Amino acid sequence: MIDKMTEKDLRSVKEFLEFWMKFHSFYSTVIAKDLITKDDEDKFLGTKEMMRAKYGALRNDMDYKYAAHGRLTDPVKDILEVNTIRFMSEKNLKKMGEDWKDSYVFLNNILERLKMRKRRLEQFNPIGVFLKRVVERG
Repeated sequence: MIDKMTEKDLRSVKEFLEFWMKFHSFYSTVIAKDLITKDDEDKFLGTKEMMRAKYGALRNDMDYKYAAHGRLTDPVKDILEVNTIRFMSEKNLKKMGEDWKDSYVFLNNILERLKMRKRRLEQFNPIGVFLKRVVERG
């Protein structure tokens, strides 16, 4: 059985993950510079705002709660709340690097859960599901 919402969610998460990796690459390029200029930071913050909008749309489109059990914070949202990188201390830059790793794991966890959901749904026979619904209503 094919579930259109699961398929849509899978595509959305995959697309967002691609953008997220490009955003991380951009961030890494900026951080690698000896001096981060105001222009670099403005470009980073502009890209961050675009990512915030994409992430907000992704969260709103998902029809289930996908935050990992026991997770108190959302690492993607945490990174998107950063307001400056030019004057960050080494300690904060290191923490942000760890947050990037957490966010990548977090997003891949969502993707894997969607893939498992898709595989589970593919095992159902649509005729059997239809007949079960008819009997339950009957």
